[in-house]
Amino acid sequence: MLEPIYAEDVIVGVIHKKQFQWYVTDRELWYLDYVKFAQGFENEGDLAIDEYIEPEREGIEILSSENAELFLKRIESYKAEVPTLLKLFEDKIERGDEEDALDFSPSFLVNFDQKAFYSMFPEPASFEEYVPSGCKGTYKDFTALIPETEKYWVNKDGESLFEV
Repeated sequence: MLEPIYAEDVIVGVIHKKQFQWYVTDRELWYLDYVKFAQGFENEGDLAIDEYIEPEREGIEILSSENAELFLKRIESYKAEVPTLLKLFEDKIERGDEEDALDFSPSFLVNFDQKAFYSMFPEPASFEEYVPSGCKGTYKDFTALIPETEKYWVNKDGESLFEV
């Protein structure tokens, strides 16, 4: 598992076949529709989009519920369990790295079952605009949509580590 790094290696919640899972991956994997993303570059005269395609996405230019299973198998090594994320977060706070708490803010929630993509990505990169047709992309705080058992930022005392 990668360690989260603000706006680079991001924490992503995925719902597929009614199962919830966290991943920590390179942010580039979550432009769900590379074709739309590439068109933006081509419109600006840059045709070298192929160099931006991550190996995990090769052959999956448009990531959707139809090919999610293949993709999720490819990124299996990036799975992150709630206890692990909580421990990493608590350790960072104990070291006095509170300003780095943003590393642990979830960036995306992808619900392949409902064809919905939510972004809270902190930088000006509109991931929610690059979703396949039939998928709804939204920029909003999606933490209320996360099952309570998956909220790795809540410690054993029920306190949010973002507010410590």
